[in-house]
Amino acid sequence: MPAKKPVILSLTKMHEAGLGLLRESGDLRMSSGWDHDTICREIPGAEALVIRTQGEINAEVMDAAGPSLKVIGRHGVGFDHVDIEAATERGIQVVYTPGANMESVAEHAISMMIALSKYFMPSIEALKNGDYFARTKWMGRDIKGKSLGIIGFGRIGKRLGEIAYQAFDMKVQYTDIIDMPANSIERAGGANRVDLDTLLATSQYISLHVPLDSSTRRLINTETLAKVRPDCILLNTCRGPVVDESAVAKALDEKRLYGYGADVYEVEPPAVPGHPLIGRTDNVILTPHNAAQTEESLINMAQWMAEDVLRVLDGQTPKYPVNNPEAVAEARLRRGL
Repeated sequence: MPAKKPVILSLTKMHEAGLGLLRESGDLRMSSGWDHDTICREIPGAEALVIRTQGEINAEVMDAAGPSLKVIGRHGVGFDHVDIEAATERGIQVVYTPGANMESVAEHAISMMIALSKYFMPSIEALKNGDYFARTKWMGRDIKGKSLGIIGFGRIGKRLGEIAYQAFDMKVQYTDIIDMPANSIERAGGANRVDLDTLLATSQYISLHVPLDSSTRRLINTETLAKVRPDCILLNTCRGPVVDESAVAKALDEKRLYGYGADVYEVEPPAVPGHPLIGRTDNVILTPHNAAQTEESLINMAQWMAEDVLRVLDGQTPKYPVNNPEAVAEARLRRGL
């Protein structure tokens, strides 16, 4: 009799590159929803849980799964909606896909920089309304040679710095809590490490690439925005709550900020109407959290996540763990799992 396949509950659809792997090696089941009650009702007996951005995976959800749950696979980079401490205490490995969407998110940030600098959005709107002669209404600027400040110089931040320097000869500076290897600094044109206040005060473009935690929540607020140059364009492609959106709207209204581009929001999906930034066109460009929605990124995220989930189910060490595999193993032993 063939061995029983492990039950894998997925809250999300994904590229067949990952689904196929999970389906081949497990009993793949698609959740009927990602609200708390539905997850708790459908997760009992699952050995793996696959998630994207939806659903809060807290201790109650993990306890509803019972002792069978071994791994939570995050299709993507951020994991602020997963209680990592609770997972570790219960011997549950959490894996994610750092670097899988590096190129697409970095390119998205560059695209927003260009679009805001060249007034793409209001120009497109004017042409749609038949106002061809609005072509001279806005005076754009080139990004070549301008200063770029990157807050969070991880994989995506470094890639953005490389593109900005190598393609546009931008002057790259960054701030990060971790020392960067020399080769990554060199590829970004000798990127200069500075403190946050210096970066805010001297950058014509600022791009955010930090995880969401207690130290970064509302990092960009009324106080920090008061330190930026009035010709600064601010970009957020990491996590929405890193930015106080009302403070950004006020800074734009008072001409203390040149432009704002975002792919993420304080609350997702954002409230429409009533959102302080959605609907603006002159100095704002917003996209619906789809910076990583490219074929290449979706293949990478689905495949890397599925491979790591299956590694854990097979008793192997994952390639991209969020929590410490040794701590997870110790917790499982302690709990007799």
